[in-house]
Amino acid sequence: MTQTQDRTAQSAGAGWPGFAAWLTRKRVTLSALLLIAAQVGLNSYVLNRGFFQQDDFTIGGLAAQPFSWHLLFQNYFGHLMPGVFALAWGPVHAGGYDWGLWAGTLVLLQALTGLALLRALRTLCGDRMALLIPLGVFLFTPMALADLSWWSVGSQSVPIQLALAMAIDQHVRYIRTGRILNAVFAALWVLFGLAFYEKAAGIPVLLFALTSAYLIPEAWPQAMLTTLRKHWIAWATYGGIIIAEIVVYALSLAAGPGQVRVPEASSAVTFGWNLLVDTFVPAALGGPWHWAPPFGTPRSWALYAVASPPPELLGISWILAALVVIISLWYRRRAWPAWVILLGWLLVADIFPILLGRLANFGTLLSNQTIYVADAAPVLAICLAIAFLPLRGEQDAYRTTLPPARPRTVAICAVAVAFIASSVSSAIAYRSELHPQNSRSYVATASAALAGVPPDAVIYPTQVPPQVASPLFGQLSQVQNALAPLADRVPGQRFRWTSSPSGLVKHFMIFDAQGRLHPATVQGPRSYPFRHQKDCVLTASGMVLPLTADVYALPLLMQIGYYAARPVTLAVAFGGHQSQVTLPATPLAYAYLPVQGPGDTVVITPVTPDPKACIGTVTIGNVQASTTGTPVPAFPLAG
Repeated sequence: MTQTQDRTAQSAGAGWPGFAAWLTRKRVTLSALLLIAAQVGLNSYVLNRGFFQQDDFTIGGLAAQPFSWHLLFQNYFGHLMPGVFALAWGPVHAGGYDWGLWAGTLVLLQALTGLALLRALRTLCGDRMALLIPLGVFLFTPMALADLSWWSVGSQSVPIQLALAMAIDQHVRYIRTGRILNAVFAALWVLFGLAFYEKAAGIPVLLFALTSAYLIPEAWPQAMLTTLRKHWIAWATYGGIIIAEIVVYALSLAAGPGQVRVPEASSAVTFGWNLLVDTFVPAALGGPWHWAPPFGTPRSWALYAVASPPPELLGISWILAALVVIISLWYRRRAWPAWVILLGWLLVADIFPILLGRLANFGTLLSNQTIYVADAAPVLAICLAIAFLPLRGEQDAYRTTLPPARPRTVAICAVAVAFIASSVSSAIAYRSELHPQNSRSYVATASAALAGVPPDAVIYPTQVPPQVASPLFGQLSQVQNALAPLADRVPGQRFRWTSSPSGLVKHFMIFDAQGRLHPATVQGPRSYPFRHQKDCVLTASGMVLPLTADVYALPLLMQIGYYAARPVTLAVAFGGHQSQVTLPATPLAYAYLPVQGPGDTVVITPVTPDPKACIGTVTIGNVQASTTGTPVPAFPLAG
């Protein structure tokens, strides 16, 4: 009889009742996975209209180099970010400028961050369906869209968010159990974040604030002293990592220019206020609902957008944010430290670095860019959770009785639906502001050009179009670096880049603004035509060639038209300097020589006896695309 009952129970457990019970036990995990899958779909939909821009090309060009410590730990305009270069190295060498590979890394990291945040929320507050609310805020807040659509920005921000969530999880476990291994793991996650962006140095400060405010059962000021004394091992470990980061960062920074400039106090206040009130608050509530191209960026080239919330919706967002805070303070006994912690993160991690870095150079217009607050999304979720929900094992968490379960559930569901609808609307609006066709056309055309040029071509370096990468990046935004991932995809490439060709160049080429390669020529003062054809013959005494105009005191390029029956070495004097160049026998061709002005006369003397050569026109100036000859490809490719 007992065996029969056991079989019946097992059969029931294996059927629908058992499956329903399993669903009930896993409802939080399964619901979270559905939300994360929806986030992946939404992000993929938005990024489908994204493409490479600005720093993406400079970082991509650097990542085309062989993997090395120098690549990882170089000073990149005042930043030390080995993780970013490591993250870029894989897609560059796997597919060059394949946007799907690059964007896919960020979408995957963002999904992993969602899982990490779910783990941290569970560790803090236990396994409950209400955790889906702060998790959903993190997953769908539009403040992360600009990060994801600009790879070089997202590659710094998203790993920090992952590191932050995992560090909170491991640190809380350490505080509750005393296991040193959890503190070590938390420290390693801090180190992971620092590998991508120095802003991760704020994570230990966040851990300290959370610990003293919520994990030590004392008044907040006293709890700060208690946790320093009781958990000194963790704080010493975190502090050691921060000090090591500062040392390595200082050594790296010493190898390049710093960018620390203190702005005016009025600009700092205006920027901070606008970033918090006009950018962060609407984005935290599903806004900003309307976007605009960055200042000075043509709409047809825009690949990310800045917040431009309608004034009436902006005012509503302030009221809603105030209501959220007031409701939490009304019901939750310990809600106020959560909002102080969130504000502290925004001030310390998001506003202060910009004040010392970019504000003095770019002004308060930066305050409408959500990229500066995207890393606060997981902090917002954590603080939202602990401002409304009791921590695991916490007793007497509320000041007053909560509303009945059914009305409370209906209200929460209505708010959640409104938030998701608002966020999706903002995401669709953001996507409509992305216009990748011109950038895609440039990259596709440049790729075809590099694949179609003669193998012995010499390509003169120029800046890529400023809409693609700003000239402020210097040599890193020149074609030889920015297009290196494309050049590396050309099988058996033998072409080379140089701004100082010397000697005979059969195929001298230069990029245009559309990504095509044109035959290159030198434009500037030139020698006068010979009176008689035989005057071009180079004799042992050489020739003096006056130029049509004076040449400025600049480094320029000399182009020499010539033909020679046999190899010849020439001594070329100009501007008080003399150089030698050896030229092969050839029909009419062009040789090149770097020169330095000023000057108005070129003297060419043969070093080779009986040179058997004829000198044509000599031109000194800048390299430009020739008006003759066919570009490669003949027409720009569609983006």
